Amino acid sequence: MRYVVIGLALALVALAGCSTTPVSTATAAYVPSSRIYQPSYIGAAAKSDNGTVVFLRDAGFAGSGCSHDMYIDNVKVFAIRHSEQITVHLSTGRHFFRLETGGGLCPNIAASQETTLNAGQREVWRILLPSDGSLRLTRLQ
Repeated sequence: MRYVVIGLALALVALAGCSTTPVSTATAAYVPSSRIYQPSYIGAAAKSDNGTVVFLRDAGFAGSGCSHDMYIDNVKVFAIRHSEQITVHLSTGRHFFRLETGGGLCPNIAASQETTLNAGQREVWRILLPSDGSLRLTRLQ
């Protein structure tokens, strides 16, 4: 029984080491322009009544070799890698986010969320890959 408990404890430690950890806007690098496919979404807000959405991808070993492609309203806008961030400006109203990864050694997984932005509203979303291997897109604010 003692060896079973020790084995389970070691397995939990190993799984925790595969989880990603959150980054902040102060520590995350910016997505380079080479991975921004729709520059019109990036930069200064075009109108004062637009909303702002910040995407932060976790740091950590899990999935670090894979880019995640972000689609906004079914338009591929950017690809984000671990420890990166990007800010997009969107019109007010309802928007659909779809995050996909795959290709090469990366698993084909996806996550999606939807949001409704009001004028001047700012949202922050976290992109994470927990130890269970499910890609997640979680709103922080």
